Amino acid sequence: MKYNKVILLNNGIECCLRNGMEYDGQAVFDNFNLTHGETDYLLTYPDENCFDVMQESQFLKEKSESKNEVEIVTVVDNVVVGTAGIEAVGKNIRYGIVPN
Repeated sequence: MKYNKVILLNNGIECCLRNGMEYDGQAVFDNFNLTHGETDYLLTYPDENCFDVMQESQFLKEKSESKNEVEIVTVVDNVVVGTAGIEAVGKNIRYGIVPN
């Protein structure tokens, strides 16, 4: 699934919403750890992150090649400032993996 949209924020700065790509691995990893360290109401803390930078890069590569899933990165001034993803419902069950 491909996505790329530039929006103008209220303060006049451009914000790009686009597919996360393999080369975004380090930036997404850093953003995850930063936000999960600052917020008490997310599912995990930085020390509970089960991905390393290489795994994050691979995850982004798989999502960028997917026909029905997407991982969006938010970029402002060439810095990844957020992420959001959509995963296919039931994909794990289809492959015989049952979630815990």
